[in-house]
Amino acid sequence: MLETLRERLLSVQQDFTSGYEDTWAALHRRAKECASAGELVDSEVVMLSAHWEKKKTSLVELQEQLQQLPALIADLESMTANLTHLEASFEEVENNLLHLEDLCGQCELERCKHMQSQQLENYKKNKRKELETFKAELDAEHAQKVLEMEHTQQMKLKERQKFFEEAFQQDMEQYLSTGYLQIAERREPIGSMSSMEVNVDMLEQMDLMDISDQEALDVFLNSGEENTVLSHALGPESSTCQNEITLQVPNPSELRAKPPSSSSTCTDSATQDISEGGESPVVQSDEEEVQVDTALATSHTDREATPDGSDDSDS
Repeated sequence: MLETLRERLLSVQQDFTSGYEDTWAALHRRAKECASAGELVDSEVVMLSAHWEKKKTSLVELQEQLQQLPALIADLESMTANLTHLEASFEEVENNLLHLEDLCGQCELERCKHMQSQQLENYKKNKRKELETFKAELDAEHAQKVLEMEHTQQMKLKERQKFFEEAFQQDMEQYLSTGYLQIAERREPIGSMSSMEVNVDMLEQMDLMDISDQEALDVFLNSGEENTVLSHALGPESSTCQNEITLQVPNPSELRAKPPSSSSTCTDSATQDISEGGESPVVQSDEEEVQVDTALATSHTDREATPDGSDDSDS
């Protein structure tokens, strides 16, 4: 009975042991399943926690940004004001640049004007020098022409004086030999003489003395012969008295206006003076002052007056 009880106890123990083993096996299996499910839940919780951490960070950043929004608005307003000020500054700078361009243009214009004025002054100086040189050349040429003209005039005057002396000597010889002047034909006037010379025909139209006064004629002839002998004897000393008697040549208008008796009266008085003085009639040397060419003198005067006008026109 004890053995049966023992056997029953053993069988019951075995039953309990197998039941416990099955239960423990099921528990172990479920524990593994729970462990795997817990790991899965844990991974999902970790992922969810990380997601919500990200969300939290974003929310914190959003909150911080929202807190910084008034400062951002103030910064935007200040930036807008700065932009407005910069726009005004840009406009002012643009206006200043335009003014600077105008000033640069004016400076360039003034520089060009200064250069042109300097060139003009240099041109004036060169022209003045050329004018002075030209004036000096003209003065030298004028002086040379004046000298040549004086020399030519002196030669003409000498020729004229010689011609008049020869004509007068011929007339005097004819008069001393015949007692009167008989002109067969009219002499031709000297060609190419200036306007100052006297026509020889004027001398031919003069009546030297009245033939009716025979006594005065004899005195004149006697004194003429004596003076001729004295002149041959004295020689060069008689030439000092050549400037004592002047032969006056009347104008054609005076010859027409005066009657012939006036010339005879003049010759009578001249004859009486000669007879009283006892000297032979001599002719004054026809020495006239050399007249400078009026055209050259006028041009020289104009050239002297020209530099003042040229300086005024240059200035």
